[in-house]
Amino acid sequence: MNSQEKMLERVRRLLRLAEGASNANEAAAAAAAAQKLIEMHRLDQAMLDIRDDRQPVEEPVERDPSPLDRSKTRVLWKGILANSIAAVNNCKAIGAARGGNIEIIGTASNIATVRYLYAYFVRQVDVMADGYAGYGRAWIHAWRAGCAETIAVRLRDAQAKLREDMLAQHAGGGSALALVHAGIARVDAEMSAVTRYMGGIPTQKIKAGKISAADGFVRGRLDGYAVNIDNGPALGQGAKANIR
Repeated sequence: MNSQEKMLERVRRLLRLAEGASNANEAAAAAAAAQKLIEMHRLDQAMLDIRDDRQPVEEPVERDPSPLDRSKTRVLWKGILANSIAAVNNCKAIGAARGGNIEIIGTASNIATVRYLYAYFVRQVDVMADGYAGYGRAWIHAWRAGCAETIAVRLRDAQAKLREDMLAQHAGGGSALALVHAGIARVDAEMSAVTRYMGGIPTQKIKAGKISAADGFVRGRLDGYAVNIDNGPALGQGAKANIR
């Protein structure tokens, strides 16, 4: 089992604690915890390679031939999830030329991470939406979109917070701070490669849809902001996950 597979196994164990989360704040907290773990793995590996003067393993950027999601029409909340999960994992999610399929562009390792997280959080949103049975299709669709937005924000915040913490630990300067900056730059270079790749192919952005039940959307957003994730989020039945 290589380091990427070991990291994903740790993510799986973490997210298993959150299986059956009953509300959006638990799902969003799980997303944040998982993304912190993933980002820490990437930065640790990049800094280790730099410190030991090793060149990074060059993985080619590819357009995965198997869609991330298959659908006859575009689904707003799934597009929000796909875009956000892809972005923090150095991939790009794009819409197929026709229909609602979502495709993914990135390295094989990063695509595997995106696929796992996307499948997990689609299941979680589906399960939580069942708790709003009777609210009507439009309201639940809006709630799903709001919930997906919350997860997206928590993913971005988790990535940014981890980087801020690592930089703050070495705020005094010196070689340690330089190493953190170099590690971040090496990780971010993966997205630059994806951007260059996309410049040579025709792509279709995942278009935004319409929300016809604003209160449902707001409810979905607000459901996700009641958990403090700094010292380990509440997951599942109140379990605490150590993300370090």
